[in-house]
Amino acid sequence: MKKLFLSVFTLIFLASCSIDNEDGADFNLELVPVVNVELPDTLYLNETYTFKVNYQRLSTCHSFYSFDYQIDENERRIGVVNQVFLNGNNCEDLTENDTVTKDLNFLTERNDYYIFKFWQGLDEDGNAIYLTKEVPVKTIQ
Repeated sequence: MKKLFLSVFTLIFLASCSIDNEDGADFNLELVPVVNVELPDTLYLNETYTFKVNYQRLSTCHSFYSFDYQIDENERRIGVVNQVFLNGNNCEDLTENDTVTKDLNFLTERNDYYIFKFWQGLDEDGNAIYLTKEVPVKTIQ
C-alpha cells in the first residue's frame, strides 16, 4: 500500500509541476497516455532492447520531456512525461490519432520475467490505468 501511495503521489507531483526558466518560458510537466508499446515476446538475460513507446500528444504545446520509470521487483511502471508550454502559445488540441513514438532502452537483468505497466490515464475514480504486458526472460544457451 505504501508503494501504491508513493506512485500516486509521484503521478500527482509530475502532473502539477510548474517551472519558471530564466528566459521567461513557463511550462508544466504532465503525464500523457501511452497508446501502444512494441515489446518482444521473449527477452534474453543481459541483452539491451529498444522498446517503441507510442503516446498521445494532447496539444501543439506538448513535447516529450522524459520517461517516469519506477521499479518494484520484477514490475516496471512507466509513464511518458511531456512538458507543456504556457507562455501565450497558440496551443491547438490534437486528436487521439496524433501519436508520437519514443525509444525506451531496457537492459534485462532478471532471469525470470518482467511485468511492464505503461500509464494510460486515470479512471473515473482517479485510479491509474495501465497497459500491462508480462514478458518472460530466457538465458542464452
